[in-house]
Amino acid sequence: MAMTSTPAAAVPPALQRSFDAWAAAGRPADEPTRWSFDHWAAHVPDLPACLEREPLTRAVVTGYAAKVTAEDRAVQRDAFIAAMVWGYGRVGYGPSRVERIMAQPGFEEQLADVTRITLEQGGPAAFEHIRQQRKSGAGCLKHLGAAFGTKYLYFLTKAHRESDIAPVLDSVVRAWFDEHAKDIDVRIGGGWTYPRKYATYVETMQAWGEELKIPADDVERLIFLQQQDATQEHWRESWSSVAADPEAGELLEALRLALADLGAGDDAEPHLQALEDVVADAEDRAPDEA
Repeated sequence: MAMTSTPAAAVPPALQRSFDAWAAAGRPADEPTRWSFDHWAAHVPDLPACLEREPLTRAVVTGYAAKVTAEDRAVQRDAFIAAMVWGYGRVGYGPSRVERIMAQPGFEEQLADVTRITLEQGGPAAFEHIRQQRKSGAGCLKHLGAAFGTKYLYFLTKAHRESDIAPVLDSVVRAWFDEHAKDIDVRIGGGWTYPRKYATYVETMQAWGEELKIPADDVERLIFLQQQDATQEHWRESWSSVAADPEAGELLEALRLALADLGAGDDAEPHLQALEDVVADAEDRAPDEA
């Protein structure tokens, strides 16, 4: 069956079951992300101190995003860090990965451009901007993959574009689509290679949200939790639920976790970073999606 680029409003049975169970339980909120302030502070300069004072939930990170403007780079930076801490949590290499992203030349200017486009035009437009900047060789937020980049886009749209929320798209969600919505192609693309597929994903999640009468990010949360429960992997993030056709970036993350489990993570990290650069350069040069 050919995969479609048109969002389908019909709610898949698996999602309906997840929604029904969630509704019957009183629609509970998600649990806070577990993380270590000291571990993050050792890598990320000027970590917002107020992050330490309360559990880090979606609502808290949305509060940081709500303060964002197109002009205030300090607030943009805080919101970006909050989204990354929420996403990585206690994953050991998360702080060093974010440190590496933020240390790249032009990071603040590039984040400001992405922020402005997201606020004005929405998540898919920002995704397209990142793709075109990388494809042209200008670069944009180097080392930030789409699975984590869409977390920042999500919180901005949640806070500022309530009727146009662009939910997170990571490999947990992609694995769910591979199993329960096979006709919709939601490949991520480590090099932000698939902007039209991301736009289709956003439209699909919004359509399902309208059918269920819940926001699109609640749809994503139900999908994420259902897939996580199915794999019995409670928070090893996207690469713990690698889809049937894993992309290079997903395989690298799986390898990184496996090496960490063997106690070889620190020794392997420089080599993994070099491989990431090779993959990123190749994906940036890849032809546009069909």
